Amino acid sequence: MYKKIIIYLLLLAPFGLWGQEITGRVMSLDSAGNMEDLIGASVVYKPTRVAVLTTAGGMFKLSAGKFPGWLVTTYVGFQTDSVWVEKSAFQHIHLWAKTNELYEVRVLANPGQQDNMSLLQREVLTMKTLAKAACCNLSESFETNASVSVNFTDGVTGAKQIQLLGLSGNYVQTNLENMPSIRGLKSTYGLSYLPGTWIKSIDLSKGVSSVANGYESMTGGINIELAKPDTSEAYFLNTYVNSQGRYEINQQAAHKFNDKLSMGVFTHFSQQAARTDGNKDGFMDQPLFTFANVLNRWKYATDQWIVQWGASYLHENRVAGQMNFEDLSSNRYLVYGFGSKTSRWEAFSKIARLFQLKPWKGLGLILNANQHDNDSYFAFKNYRGREQSMYGNLIYQSIIGNTNHGWKAGASFLYDSYQESYIDSAFARTEMVPGFFGEYALTVPNVLLLVVGQRVDFHNQLGTQWTPRMHLKWDISSDWIFRLSAGKGWRRVNPIAENMGFLANGRRIQLMGNLSPIEKSWNYGLSLTKNLMLGTRKANFVFDAYRTDFEQQWLVDMETSGLIRMYSSPGVSFANSVQLEFNYSPFKRFELKAAYRWQDVQSDYISSNGSLSRLAKPFVNKERVLLNMGYETTMSKWKFDLTWQWNGERRIPNAAAGHAHEPNSPLVISPAFSTIYAQVTRQFKQWEWYVGGENLSNFTQTNPLMYATDPFSRYFDATMVWGPIVGRMIYSGIRFKIK
Repeated sequence: MYKKIIIYLLLLAPFGLWGQEITGRVMSLDSAGNMEDLIGASVVYKPTRVAVLTTAGGMFKLSAGKFPGWLVTTYVGFQTDSVWVEKSAFQHIHLWAKTNELYEVRVLANPGQQDNMSLLQREVLTMKTLAKAACCNLSESFETNASVSVNFTDGVTGAKQIQLLGLSGNYVQTNLENMPSIRGLKSTYGLSYLPGTWIKSIDLSKGVSSVANGYESMTGGINIELAKPDTSEAYFLNTYVNSQGRYEINQQAAHKFNDKLSMGVFTHFSQQAARTDGNKDGFMDQPLFTFANVLNRWKYATDQWIVQWGASYLHENRVAGQMNFEDLSSNRYLVYGFGSKTSRWEAFSKIARLFQLKPWKGLGLILNANQHDNDSYFAFKNYRGREQSMYGNLIYQSIIGNTNHGWKAGASFLYDSYQESYIDSAFARTEMVPGFFGEYALTVPNVLLLVVGQRVDFHNQLGTQWTPRMHLKWDISSDWIFRLSAGKGWRRVNPIAENMGFLANGRRIQLMGNLSPIEKSWNYGLSLTKNLMLGTRKANFVFDAYRTDFEQQWLVDMETSGLIRMYSSPGVSFANSVQLEFNYSPFKRFELKAAYRWQDVQSDYISSNGSLSRLAKPFVNKERVLLNMGYETTMSKWKFDLTWQWNGERRIPNAAAGHAHEPNSPLVISPAFSTIYAQVTRQFKQWEWYVGGENLSNFTQTNPLMYATDPFSRYFDATMVWGPIVGRMIYSGIRFKIK
């Protein structure tokens, strides 16, 4: 009898009736459909407690014994996934990174900040990267970045603007946690409004972005993620003071009420209290200001829902001009003065529906509203601006059959209301832009990802606008990555707010021709990443090349003395950018970055005789070199960081009295110059002390203000800024944390 049973079981075992098997594959999956096999993941079949680890290709095989039952998969750094198994079948299992944020999976190359898993050519600036410099606000967060340049717009207001792919930050879509941020009236001083200590990471991508993020990405996208209340320190304090009279205090507090609900409060206060005039031209090198910012945010998270909401308020008062200028009420008519008062409130909500058993599926809703007020004066010229904006974006994503075919669709709505006045003119407009978008993603696991997107927006003033975009990522091999992108972008021009710095002069604004308030461009780009081993240490090369062609562009022409001429480009306007970056860790805890960038940005300007003259865009340097080195001792007790930047020559407008550009006019070229940044940090158990310096070579532009001795003349001009205005600066501060 026993022999018959044994023979029976042995005969049936090959047919799966004895110890039936479950096979499958475990992978990681992000919002764009990028996938990577997870080797070493633990797979447990609950009814029999049989466990195995995934092998090459993320594959696994185990004996089930009986059905049905739960199959549980775990992997360090990822959320646990459970699948209900009713029969012997191949299981596709996809894990999400351990974060309650939708669309947050990142696998980064080391060294460097390149995101190897990203569909886009993307760099991720983490808190560790930002801490390499003082990083007091967003404008100072790119000192160690090779792709982004930050420049002063003029020599009076202190406003800054970034450049990416040779074009101004107006063509970069800058979002705060996927919500529109630096745009509209905020574009003037917005880079200085976000404290650096609030920032958790900065995602910087080149070329056009996903259509799901909007239509304004023409040369790239920046998305800033702030510290989250459920993962932040219980308390964080940062203090800062520098040799030029600036100080600031940042505080963050977070509290978890339970496993689901958490809350955070962020505060910032800074002040520039000292007047400096290093070049002895009678004007303050930088404005005096008092700035305060506060943010309160909440987060509620379960297995199925993530809800975030919050509100913020900021207020700033800045004064600049001649050294003896006090304020508007005292001596405005005797000395040249500038003043600006800004207040802004903002509220937001983000809702995400998660599907634990279907991690490729997701539903998200983002809502945002803000009010922005600014009152400014430039000597006798007064400006008043009011903006009310609302934004909503609904996104749904899923797959077609399997994760090799994904799709995303949604709708957005943007409402902007502007009321502006300048001198004796008033402007008002209301914009409403409903839009719809869709994307299809084709994935060949570990080889290819192709995403094609389309969106259509219906602007109440500019009509229907179509925005197509395409992205391709090809993993040629385990250490070669090729990316290709192409697409269209467009934006509505805000003439005064985006050119506020140009009002700091005696020039007269002249509007020419049939001015169209829309700008349109096509951007094409490719990149090639090579990861390699030099000896026993990791390194990578990143090469990228991008071109932007404008169908329509708003030109600010300063080629005629005494005038600021504004008109739609009557001819060709383009920008080319090529960059090579090398990242290497030659020995333990030492990182090296070296980069070279070349740019060619040109437009056709109207000469004094009416003909077109093709000129290099002013204030854009053709070449740039960056070298960054960082070293940490054991346990990060000491940290040393050094950055050297070389900025090549650039064309500047000829602002000599009576000059009017003609096709044969000689060009005015600024000299090349170098700047050096350094910082040393000493870390203790709960706090750290840092000391550093900026522009340690003490290079400054000799004459950033033209006719500074006669600021009320038509030839006074504070916009011919091509280099540093402020000399060597030393700073120090402390960071204190309670985890």
